Amino acid sequence: MEKFFNSENPVMRFLARLVDLVILNVITILYSLPLITAGGALTAMNYVLLHLYREDESYVIRMFRKSFRENFRQGIPEGLLVLAAAAITVVDMMALHGSESRTATLMMIVITVIAVMIFVTSVYMFALQSRYENTVGQTILNAARLAVTYLPRTAGMAVIWLIWIMILVFLYKAASLFFLIFGLTLPGYLCTMLYNRVFEDLESEE
Repeated sequence: MEKFFNSENPVMRFLARLVDLVILNVITILYSLPLITAGGALTAMNYVLLHLYREDESYVIRMFRKSFRENFRQGIPEGLLVLAAAAITVVDMMALHGSESRTATLMMIVITVIAVMIFVTSVYMFALQSRYENTVGQTILNAARLAVTYLPRTAGMAVIWLIWIMILVFLYKAASLFFLIFGLTLPGYLCTMLYNRVFEDLESEE
Protein backbone atom coordinates (compact mmCIF):
# COMPACT_ATOMS: atom_id res chain seq x y z
CA MET A 1 0.00 0.00 0.00
CA GLU A 2 2.85 2.37 0.82
CA LYS A 3 4.38 1.74 -2.59
CA PHE A 4 1.08 2.60 -4.27
CA PHE A 5 0.87 6.01 -2.57
CA ASN A 6 4.55 6.73 -3.17
CA SER A 7 4.92 9.93 -5.22
CA GLU A 8 7.29 8.11 -7.59
CA ASN A 9 4.67 5.49 -8.38
CA PRO A 10 3.65 5.85 -12.08
CA VAL A 11 -0.04 5.74 -11.18
CA MET A 12 0.31 8.46 -8.55
CA ARG A 13 2.37 10.59 -10.93
CA PHE A 14 -0.31 10.21 -13.57
CA LEU A 15 -3.06 11.18 -11.14
CA ALA A 16 -1.00 14.15 -9.91
CA ARG A 17 -0.56 15.33 -13.48
CA LEU A 18 -4.32 15.11 -14.08
CA VAL A 19 -4.92 17.24 -10.99
CA ASP A 20 -2.38 19.79 -12.26
CA LEU A 21 -4.20 19.95 -15.60
CA VAL A 22 -7.57 20.47 -13.90
CA ILE A 23 -6.20 23.29 -11.73
CA LEU A 24 -4.49 24.90 -14.72
CA ASN A 25 -7.62 24.60 -16.85
CA VAL A 26 -9.85 26.30 -14.26
CA ILE A 27 -7.33 29.12 -13.74
CA THR A 28 -6.97 29.67 -17.49
CA ILE A 29 -10.73 29.90 -17.97
CA LEU A 30 -11.15 32.30 -15.04
CA TYR A 31 -8.35 34.57 -16.25
CA SER A 32 -9.79 34.50 -19.78
CA LEU A 33 -13.32 35.56 -18.80
CA PRO A 34 -12.73 39.30 -19.37
CA LEU A 35 -11.75 38.27 -22.96
CA ILE A 36 -9.15 41.03 -23.19
CA THR A 37 -7.00 38.95 -20.83
CA ALA A 38 -7.40 35.74 -22.86
CA GLY A 39 -4.07 36.18 -24.65
CA GLY A 40 -2.13 36.49 -21.42
CA ALA A 41 -3.99 33.54 -19.91
CA LEU A 42 -3.32 31.25 -22.89
CA THR A 43 0.31 32.32 -22.93
CA ALA A 44 0.63 31.48 -19.23
CA MET A 45 -1.12 28.16 -19.80
CA ASN A 46 1.37 27.13 -22.48
CA TYR A 47 4.24 28.24 -20.26
CA VAL A 48 3.04 25.97 -17.46
CA LEU A 49 2.25 23.05 -19.77
CA LEU A 50 5.76 23.00 -21.18
CA HIS A 51 7.26 23.04 -17.68
CA LEU A 52 4.93 20.27 -16.54
CA TYR A 53 5.82 18.12 -19.53
CA ARG A 54 9.53 18.62 -18.92
CA GLU A 55 8.96 17.96 -15.21
CA ASP A 56 11.21 20.83 -14.19
CA GLU A 57 8.60 22.65 -12.11
CA SER A 58 5.37 21.76 -10.32
CA TYR A 59 3.98 24.95 -8.79
CA VAL A 60 1.14 25.43 -11.26
CA ILE A 61 -0.54 28.52 -9.80
CA ARG A 62 2.70 30.35 -9.09
CA MET A 63 4.08 29.66 -12.57
CA PHE A 64 0.83 30.72 -14.19
CA ARG A 65 0.63 34.03 -12.34
CA LYS A 66 4.28 34.79 -13.07
CA SER A 67 3.89 34.24 -16.81
CA PHE A 68 0.54 36.06 -16.91
CA ARG A 69 2.05 39.20 -15.33
CA GLU A 70 5.01 39.15 -17.70
CA ASN A 71 2.95 38.63 -20.87
CA PHE A 72 -0.32 40.41 -20.07
CA ARG A 73 0.21 43.50 -22.25
CA GLN A 74 1.61 41.73 -25.27
CA GLY A 75 -0.99 39.00 -24.93
CA ILE A 76 -3.85 41.49 -25.40
CA PRO A 77 -3.51 42.01 -29.19
CA GLU A 78 -2.58 38.35 -29.75
CA GLY A 79 -5.62 37.15 -27.85
CA LEU A 80 -7.93 39.60 -29.61
CA LEU A 81 -6.65 38.44 -33.00
CA VAL A 82 -7.46 34.82 -32.17
CA LEU A 83 -10.90 35.78 -30.81
CA ALA A 84 -11.60 37.83 -33.94
CA ALA A 85 -10.62 34.91 -36.18
CA ALA A 86 -12.86 32.59 -34.14
CA ALA A 87 -15.78 35.03 -34.34
CA ILE A 88 -15.42 35.39 -38.12
CA THR A 89 -15.29 31.61 -38.49
CA VAL A 90 -18.44 31.12 -36.41
CA VAL A 91 -20.34 33.81 -38.33
CA ASP A 92 -19.32 32.34 -41.69
CA MET A 93 -20.23 28.80 -40.66
CA MET A 94 -23.62 29.91 -39.35
CA ALA A 95 -24.30 31.75 -42.59
CA LEU A 96 -23.49 28.64 -44.64
CA HIS A 97 -25.22 26.19 -42.32
CA GLY A 98 -28.36 24.68 -43.75
CA SER A 99 -27.38 25.22 -47.36
CA GLU A 100 -27.31 22.00 -49.38
CA SER A 101 -25.36 23.38 -52.33
CA ARG A 102 -21.96 21.89 -53.15
CA THR A 103 -20.42 25.34 -53.16
CA ALA A 104 -21.54 25.98 -49.58
CA THR A 105 -20.24 22.59 -48.48
CA LEU A 106 -16.88 23.24 -50.15
CA MET A 107 -16.68 26.68 -48.54
CA MET A 108 -17.41 25.18 -45.11
CA ILE A 109 -14.59 22.67 -45.59
CA VAL A 110 -12.17 25.42 -46.69
CA ILE A 111 -13.18 27.65 -43.77
CA THR A 112 -12.71 24.75 -41.34
CA VAL A 113 -9.23 23.97 -42.66
CA ILE A 114 -8.18 27.62 -42.53
CA ALA A 115 -9.62 28.04 -39.02
CA VAL A 116 -7.80 24.95 -37.75
CA MET A 117 -4.50 26.14 -39.23
CA ILE A 118 -4.94 29.58 -37.68
CA PHE A 119 -5.74 28.01 -34.34
CA VAL A 120 -2.76 25.64 -34.41
CA THR A 121 -0.49 28.52 -35.44
CA SER A 122 -1.80 30.43 -32.43
CA VAL A 123 -0.64 27.53 -30.24
CA TYR A 124 2.90 28.15 -31.50
CA MET A 125 2.34 31.89 -31.03
CA PHE A 126 1.36 31.66 -27.37
CA ALA A 127 4.12 29.13 -26.69
CA LEU A 128 6.70 31.46 -28.29
CA GLN A 129 5.31 34.42 -26.38
CA SER A 130 5.71 32.54 -23.12
CA ARG A 131 9.44 31.95 -23.68
CA TYR A 132 10.83 34.69 -25.93
CA GLU A 133 10.72 38.47 -25.93
CA ASN A 134 9.65 39.82 -29.31
CA THR A 135 7.17 42.13 -31.02
CA VAL A 136 3.65 40.91 -31.66
CA GLY A 137 4.20 40.93 -35.42
CA GLN A 138 7.47 39.02 -35.18
CA THR A 139 5.96 36.48 -32.80
CA ILE A 140 3.09 35.81 -35.22
CA LEU A 141 5.52 35.54 -38.14
CA ASN A 142 7.76 33.12 -36.23
CA ALA A 143 4.73 31.04 -35.26
CA ALA A 144 3.66 30.80 -38.91
CA ARG A 145 7.18 29.74 -39.89
CA LEU A 146 7.23 27.00 -37.24
CA ALA A 147 3.78 25.79 -38.32
CA VAL A 148 5.05 25.35 -41.89
CA THR A 149 8.55 24.10 -41.05
CA TYR A 150 7.26 21.44 -38.68
CA LEU A 151 4.18 20.62 -40.74
CA PRO A 152 3.82 16.97 -39.58
CA ARG A 153 3.78 18.10 -35.94
CA THR A 154 1.43 20.95 -36.83
CA ALA A 155 -0.90 18.46 -38.50
CA GLY A 156 -0.71 16.26 -35.43
CA MET A 157 -1.73 19.17 -33.22
CA ALA A 158 -4.64 19.94 -35.54
CA VAL A 159 -5.80 16.31 -35.34
CA ILE A 160 -5.62 16.41 -31.53
CA TRP A 161 -7.87 19.47 -31.35
CA LEU A 162 -10.30 18.17 -33.97
CA ILE A 163 -10.69 14.86 -32.11
CA TRP A 164 -11.17 16.72 -28.82
CA ILE A 165 -13.85 18.95 -30.35
CA MET A 166 -15.60 15.87 -31.75
CA ILE A 167 -15.54 14.28 -28.30
CA LEU A 168 -17.10 17.37 -26.75
CA VAL A 169 -19.79 17.42 -29.45
CA PHE A 170 -20.49 13.73 -28.86
CA LEU A 171 -20.77 14.35 -25.11
CA TYR A 172 -22.83 17.50 -25.65
CA LYS A 173 -24.87 17.01 -22.47
CA ALA A 174 -21.72 16.93 -20.36
CA ALA A 175 -19.58 19.08 -22.68
CA SER A 176 -19.60 22.09 -20.36
CA LEU A 177 -18.36 19.97 -17.45
CA PHE A 178 -15.62 18.35 -19.53
CA PHE A 179 -14.60 21.77 -20.85
CA LEU A 180 -14.36 23.16 -17.33
CA ILE A 181 -12.20 20.23 -16.21
CA PHE A 182 -9.95 19.55 -19.20
CA GLY A 183 -11.26 21.72 -22.06
CA LEU A 184 -8.03 23.58 -22.77
CA THR A 185 -5.26 21.83 -20.89
CA LEU A 186 -5.74 18.19 -21.92
CA PRO A 187 -5.45 18.80 -25.69
CA GLY A 188 -2.94 21.54 -24.87
CA TYR A 189 -0.75 19.08 -22.98
CA LEU A 190 -0.89 16.58 -25.85
CA CYS A 191 0.14 19.37 -28.23
CA THR A 192 2.99 20.23 -25.87
CA MET A 193 4.29 16.70 -26.34
CA LEU A 194 4.57 17.51 -30.05
CA TYR A 195 5.95 21.04 -30.00
CA ASN A 196 8.41 20.38 -27.16
CA ARG A 197 10.85 18.97 -29.73
CA VAL A 198 10.45 22.17 -31.76
CA PHE A 199 11.48 24.28 -28.79
CA GLU A 200 14.35 21.95 -27.98
CA ASP A 201 15.63 22.53 -31.51
CA LEU A 202 15.29 26.30 -31.06
CA GLU A 203 17.07 26.22 -27.72
CA SER A 204 19.90 24.09 -29.09
CA GLU A 205 20.40 26.57 -31.92
CA GLU A 206 20.72 29.38 -29.38
